[in-house]
Amino acid sequence: MTQLAIRQSGGANIISLPKAILKTLGLHVGSTLELSIVDCKIVLTPLVEKQTLEDLLAGTPQEKLQLTEEDHEWLNLKSSGREI
Repeated sequence: MTQLAIRQSGGANIISLPKAILKTLGLHVGSTLELSIVDCKIVLTPLVEKQTLEDLLAGTPQEKLQLTEEDHEWLNLKSSGREI
């Protein structure tokens, strides 16, 4: 069990989470946690961030996102069944 001390920083009371805990939970600076009180205990629950396609592609170089000749051929094919 890890013990934490409450400290003061400016006008806020804070605790620091050990790096090992963050790594274990896959958290990082900027992660969002939900705070609740259950049976007089503080419970911090990581909130799962929904990623959009834009989020996933944000770091991709633009040249990798360009359509290839094969992509254009596929897009111009006539449907062969009941595709919309």
